[in-house]
Order: sequence, then structure tokens, then C-alpha cells
Amino acid sequence: MEESSEGPTKKKQKKTDMKRKSLTGAQKTEICCLKLKGVSQIKLAEQFGIAKATISGIVREKEKCLALDLNSTNAYLKRQRSGKFSLANTVLQTVTGAIIQCKATQLAEVLEVIGFNASDGWLSRFKKQHHIKEYKCLGEGASAPLEDLLRFRSELQEIIKKYKPEDIYNADETALYWHIKPDKTLADGPVTRKKKAKDCVTVLLTCNATGDHKLPPLFIHKYKTSRALKNIDKFTLPVQMRLARHSILLIVDGASTHALEEGFTPTNVNLHFFPLCTTVHLQLCNAGIIWSFKAHYKKIFYKDHIEAFDFYLESSDPPEELTIKDAIDFTAFAWKKVTSSKKQN
Repeated sequence: MEESSEGPTKKKQKKTDMKRKSLTGAQKTEICCLKLKGVSQIKLAEQFGIAKATISGIVREKEKCLALDLNSTNAYLKRQRSGKFSLANTVLQTVTGAIIQCKATQLAEVLEVIGFNASDGWLSRFKKQHHIKEYKCLGEGASAPLEDLLRFRSELQEIIKKYKPEDIYNADETALYWHIKPDKTLADGPVTRKKKAKDCVTVLLTCNATGDHKLPPLFIHKYKTSRALKNIDKFTLPVQMRLARHSILLIVDGASTHALEEGFTPTNVNLHFFPLCTTVHLQLCNAGIIWSFKAHYKKIFYKDHIEAFDFYLESSDPPEELTIKDAIDFTAFAWKKVTSSKKQN
């Protein structure tokens, strides 16, 4: 009887000694990538210190894991729960603090809660309690065919295999509000200003996979020759470019504006277009390169404003308005400041 009683006791002790381990979204994505490279589930279980059954469950949801944005906050959370707010965002598209306050007031009336006030203070405590933050809606990731992303990645990998890394280029355009100033300022009282400048240009940025070659930015302005560019040879500007005559692969998104002219066939450039609405998941330039470029542009923009103000204090001459020529110079300099490590990432 004693031996039989010790048996189940030992099994129970073994079960309680096992520690439960949770993985972040980024770790699950890494597991799926390693599994696609042929690493066995047993080795993955040993590497990450979890059970083989857990690995199997993660691999079954590989499409969801591979679609995860590694730059997002969710990539480093261990509990990937959709929650009620994800459902609300899906149905309403946007959930604001005012909507929450309105719904809370309605519920208080239905439940006959006396003295309830959905104030800004209550909203602040509510968001803190439920770990809710305000985010800006970005990109078009929700429109992407997530179920096909794995196939798109595989097709892209097969195409890339035919080229050397230094001959694989990626191009992506971005809107640049070159004259816009910050919305907020530090002051000892309310500050008024003129109407916000909305001057915008389109900048096309192109670099190769190794990050050691950047093409000069392609600068698209609404005027062919503005007043600031009068009597200036456009081929002397830092945003002009000419390609070397060697075969390369250029990867761009599938926007209609990127379509080739009828009858034109490039001789040394092979084009590959991303499927529509997938650039946020597949586009290389979206992985921090454009963000880095704009961050450098802002620093240059602010530095120019400081120098203009210092000059005004010394000479009392009002600072000159920023021109499109200044924006071109700032763009070229900001693009040069983007490091090769950022492009490789």
C-alpha cells in the first residue's frame, strides 16, 4: 500500500515542478521563421524551453505570427488578447475618449447609478486601469490579405535568390510637409500663430539591401520651375540621379503610378511589384528607413530655424522664408544622414 501511494505522489510532484513559460509575439514569430528554415520542433522546444506541443500550437498559427509587426508594442507582449476594444475598433473603426464617456453615461442611466459623472478624470483612471493608450491610425495594414502574406514572402524570397544582395534595391515614396512647423511650443502663456503651412512634396527613396548604396532622392514638386529654382540647372541639384549600367532588381509597391509607360522595357532594371495594400508588411523602406529620413529632416529644419533666429538677434533683419530649394538641400542632407545599419535592418 505504501509503494502504491508513493507512485502517484511522485508523478504529482513532477507535474508541479514544471514551470510555465510565456513567449512574446516576437519570439513566436522567430519560432515560425526557424520552422520555415527546417529546424525541427524538438530543437525549437529545447531552444526556447517550452513543450513540443506548445511549438506545434504556435506553428499552426504561423500566418498570424508572421503578420505581426515587430516594431509594434504587441510584439513584446506575452498575452496577445484581442479584447473588447479590438472588437469595438473593428466595428466602429475608431474609438475615442468621447465615445467611451458617452457609452459610460448611457450605462449609468440604464443601471440607475446616481451621481456618476464620466469626467476627464474618470476617463484617465479608466484607461490606466485597463492599460489603454491613444494611438494614431497608420498605414493600410488592415486592408492587406493576411492569409496570403506567407505566399507573398516565399515568392519574394525566390526572386531575390537570383541576385546578389548589393544588386537588390527597394524604392518607396513618402509625403514630406517640408515647411510645416510643430503644433506645440513651450511658452509661459497661450501662443497664436499664422495658418499652418501645408506645402507638400513627394520624395522617392531608393537603397540596396546591403545598405552601402543610396540613390539620390527623387523629388516631385507641383511646379516644374518654381521661383526659387529659376536660373538653376536642375541637373546640378543634389536630388538628380543617373543609374549605372548593370543588372539590378528594383522592388516597389504596386501603386498605379508606378506602372511603366506602354512600350517601354528597362534594359538593366528588373521590376518586382508588391501586391496592393501589403507594403506595411513587406516593404523594406517601411521598416524604419523613411522614419529615420524624416527624423533627420526635422532636426535639420529645426537647426535652420535656430540659426535664423540667432542671426535675427544679431542683425535685426527678419529671417527669410524657407524655399523649395532649401527643402531640396535639406532632403539630400537628411538622406545622407541615414546610416547603412538602419537600411540593413
